[in-house]
Amino acid sequence: MTQSLTPMKLISMTCELSVAQRAINLLQSMGVKSVRTSAVRVEEFGNETSVDLHESQLKIEFLVRPEMVSAILEHLQKMFFNHFDVGFYVSDAQVLRPEIFCEMGNAKA
Repeated sequence: MTQSLTPMKLISMTCELSVAQRAINLLQSMGVKSVRTSAVRVEEFGNETSVDLHESQLKIEFLVRPEMVSAILEHLQKMFFNHFDVGFYVSDAQVLRPEIFCEMGNAKA
């Protein structure tokens, strides 16, 4: 039997290293089962304030059901936007075995 692709959303979050574990803990409590992390260097141009080019940030990527995106971004925004340098990107994705990335609940993604 061939498995079909399930539509999901890939969220990429860049944040200060001090924020990463708190963000991962929140994601886990909201049903995210798997995250990928990697160190990144952020360079911003044209702002009054600049980022130290030697300062590392962490990129956290995770897949969720489309209906989870708003709630997750709302929680992350409340926790971090006012105090930390955090950025988000949301992309469409299609995956096999979506249950390994997040709680699927009763809703079919």
